[in-house]
Amino acid sequence: MLKAADIFQSNMVLQRDKPLPVWGAAQPGASVSVSIQGQQATCVADSEGGWQVTLPPLCASENETLVISANAEQVQLHHIAVGEVWIAGGQSNMEFHMRYEKHLNAVKPECANPHIRFYDVPEVAFEGQKDQFDYSRMGIWRTASPEDIEYFSAVGYYFQLALEQDLRIPVGIVGCNWGGTVSASWMNPETVRKAGPVWMEEYEAFIARTSWEDYLAEQRANPLNDRGNPFADPFSELVMPRTPEPEEIEALFASAKEGGMLPDPDTIHVMPHLLPGALYQYMLKEIAPFSIRGVLWYQGESDDEMHHADLYASMLSGLVSDWRALWKDESLPFLLVQLPGYERWLQNENDRFDLIRAAQEQVSKDVPNTWLCSISDSGEQFDIHPKNKLPVGERLALLARGHVYGENILCDAPAVSRANRAGDTITLTFDHAEGGLVLRGEELSALRVRSAGKELHCRAEVADSSVILRLNGAASETIQIDFAKDKFYLVNLFNHAGIPAIPFSVEIGSDG
Repeated sequence: MLKAADIFQSNMVLQRDKPLPVWGAAQPGASVSVSIQGQQATCVADSEGGWQVTLPPLCASENETLVISANAEQVQLHHIAVGEVWIAGGQSNMEFHMRYEKHLNAVKPECANPHIRFYDVPEVAFEGQKDQFDYSRMGIWRTASPEDIEYFSAVGYYFQLALEQDLRIPVGIVGCNWGGTVSASWMNPETVRKAGPVWMEEYEAFIARTSWEDYLAEQRANPLNDRGNPFADPFSELVMPRTPEPEEIEALFASAKEGGMLPDPDTIHVMPHLLPGALYQYMLKEIAPFSIRGVLWYQGESDDEMHHADLYASMLSGLVSDWRALWKDESLPFLLVQLPGYERWLQNENDRFDLIRAAQEQVSKDVPNTWLCSISDSGEQFDIHPKNKLPVGERLALLARGHVYGENILCDAPAVSRANRAGDTITLTFDHAEGGLVLRGEELSALRVRSAGKELHCRAEVADSSVILRLNGAASETIQIDFAKDKFYLVNLFNHAGIPAIPFSVEIGSDG
């Protein structure tokens, strides 16, 4: 009867230097004791058998045993590391497995490292899903090795690899993500009602015309909800490693539709994993309050596809608040990946990614302890899943090192702080450009300069922490400057940490 919650397993990583909740089930009324690293905590199981203790902070270490005792029962968990633990949350670009990543063949032979471990939270969106399907390949703590590296979140892996090399202690990633999911799925429904009421209105309209019992019965029989084997989906196996040709996609879609493995476009928005609060309830609550240092968040594409990009700032703020409430930590760090440029992919098209990016930047400024990771040089024009996740993980690690671990390093993306005009010359000055900006190439890419609705040609020069634009005869007109505002772009302006500048728009009159 005695057991710990599923996330507590042999080979796991526990967070150092913070109180450590441990919980599980036992006989009602049983006295439960938990010990590790010479620390011990006890409690009495409640009337339903639930128990939770909080151990004092632990020191970083490599090979500990956690002992849980209750009356005559005992559970021992072995090979436990104590170090840093982060959640890797979001949708498919965070879920994106090392199996598909650009550098897998180079990384795989040399990846063995007992300090790097990964846990994937089972993808469950409704009651009974986990019992209906085989989840034996998920919910496992894996150690970086040639045999298991393919299961790792690629972003998470490169983040923890960079962090482990810097901190020289074990680093664990808890992957709590699901491809194609919207922010509302990861939030408390009451927060959704306040932050983005249209999400709840759509959900309630669906509920009003649906028998919930019939809906659940249908979903339990729906093979699309078999999420226990991450590599069993032929669609992902085709589109994740590379960008297939249109005829390949058409053939796959035809086959999937015949086999019942393709959702009806008219009902995709009411699949269980897209309902408000579904993943908050059945995934996030399964791991809270497992002690963590912070959250890596890479999501937003599906909010655009559902045409609610205009709500993303309030939704993302609400999501951060909800997760912090579950962990009872109002300052829990969030590192936000800003979506890169992209035009279209399959049947999806960039609608208002610019609004999503602006919302991500706004939240990073308005919500304490949130920071923005720029990957504006890393998008792919005709694929929503960039295959190179190395810069994403490494830049997230820079943010963590600078803002969370207190290192005095350049870790933020260059961002325009002011614009000045003198005649035909405009000077754009950037923050986070210590040591000067770097232009990789002869001309500044992703830049559009307009006056009176007409595009102007200008020369762009980099001078220390500024970009100087030299115009041709437009001194009397108001100038509109847009940087990385097209659907697809590849930024080639960096700071000395190798971080690309974030999108911006500036309007400046003739008097500057």
